[in-house]
Amino acid sequence: MLSVFGDESHDQTKKRVFVVAGLLGNVKDWESFRQQWKDRIGGFIFHAADCESGHGYFEEMPEPERLKLHLDLTQILAESKLMGYGHAVDLAGCHKVVPHVMKQFPDMPYYDCFVKTVGYLSDLAHVFVPRDGVEFTFDQHKDTQYNAGLLYDWLTHYRDDVVEKVSFGTRKEPGIQGADLWARELMKRCDTHLFNSRANSRPQWNTLLGTKRFKFKFVLGDQIKKDMDDAAVDYQVSDELHAEYYKWRHKHRLVDNLSNRFRWFAMQDKARHDTVGESSK
Repeated sequence: MLSVFGDESHDQTKKRVFVVAGLLGNVKDWESFRQQWKDRIGGFIFHAADCESGHGYFEEMPEPERLKLHLDLTQILAESKLMGYGHAVDLAGCHKVVPHVMKQFPDMPYYDCFVKTVGYLSDLAHVFVPRDGVEFTFDQHKDTQYNAGLLYDWLTHYRDDVVEKVSFGTRKEPGIQGADLWARELMKRCDTHLFNSRANSRPQWNTLLGTKRFKFKFVLGDQIKKDMDDAAVDYQVSDELHAEYYKWRHKHRLVDNLSNRFRWFAMQDKARHDTVGESSK
């Protein structure tokens, strides 16, 4: 069985960059990684932001020790056989080009990054040799995990031959701690690219990228605006879909929120999938 552990990261203001990232490996890869990680971390529960700032478990640890720990854990991740992917969104750009969407659905960047990360790693698992199923475990966030679960159910229609299940764990799991480190390095690199382009990339980032096993995509606000404009070219179809959604919501006395939108689109998608399946028989 293959496993993916994932986490999110964002800048301190939550207004510049947002990332969801994951790590993929088989049972043997994860066993080796967990053992080395636990041996180095000791009794701490690693959180990259706290390690850098000296908060939480790291409040009493001197800065040189914290930096050394962070670098050592990065090296453990780099020397493992785990593969990483992360999807990042330019929040500042989104607020600039689609302010109405960000105001109405402030959590949308999380779900977009979640879908893209799960999709990419599912595709990657699909070509593993030997081929096996994959389980996803993300750090639990009570504000978003319900809708993330709905999106996951939607995604499994496309990869039901690979994806086994999704669950939400805690930071006690070394896999989530490792994903947190990878997510933060991607966030910091994207944030630097946008707001401090003259700064050198961090040594942790160089170590991970040097392995060639960590991939990412950073979507800028202008690209998001273009994608939305392209999707809305056929206004008549958009209006028809909106009317159908309204009728369904009114029939079941439901409010308009992301959960109900995800649920309705998943139902439409499943219906189209079933129709295609029947026509091919």
